[in-house]
Amino acid sequence: MRLHHSSVPATHGFTLVEVFVVIAILAVLGAMTWQAAGMINNREMNKTAEIQVAQLETGLNAYRTDYGDILPGGNGNEWSSHVLYTMLSCDADGDGEADIEKATGERLAPYCDGIVPIEDIKNMSEVVNGIPAIRKAIKQTGKKKKKKSFVILDPWGGIYRYRLGYEMKNAETKEPGEGVNPDFDIYSLGADALGDCKDDKGDNEDNISNIRSWR
Repeated sequence: MRLHHSSVPATHGFTLVEVFVVIAILAVLGAMTWQAAGMINNREMNKTAEIQVAQLETGLNAYRTDYGDILPGGNGNEWSSHVLYTMLSCDADGDGEADIEKATGERLAPYCDGIVPIEDIKNMSEVVNGIPAIRKAIKQTGKKKKKKSFVILDPWGGIYRYRLGYEMKNAETKEPGEGVNPDFDIYSLGADALGDCKDDKGDNEDNISNIRSWR
């Protein structure tokens, strides 16, 4: 009697090495996709910031024209963003609305309509229209109550900074500013939130990621 053997080949699963190779390939592809998406998103945020800086610059030029080329001092610190907000929104009392002119009883027209006062921003992607401003409490000593101020935010949740130009004289100190432009500077520290750095010679240079009015 002749026995017949089955011709069906035996099957076997993936080896451990093959599984690790597949996982490694998927991880690399996922990282590349994530990096590409991040670059696209950051590029869009840069464009948004450039548009907003141009809006702020236009508004501040209008303010300067109305006030005879006089601008308040600003040195690019965090408080300078509040100074910028106050000028462009005509909101000296910090109530989130343009002030009312005593002579006419009419509300002043802001120099930048895009500034939208927002109490709290947890997710910048929720802000669709305009340039957001977030309210922060400032503690004061003595009998004075806490005063609230606004700062103007960039797409990354940082602040737009204002600096008096090197030829523009402060109305109070009569001293020229330390900016790059002869009139004023408006800028954001960008995605990395890093400020000015120094080169090998010790000279100040603006961080390359900054979004600025003189770029």
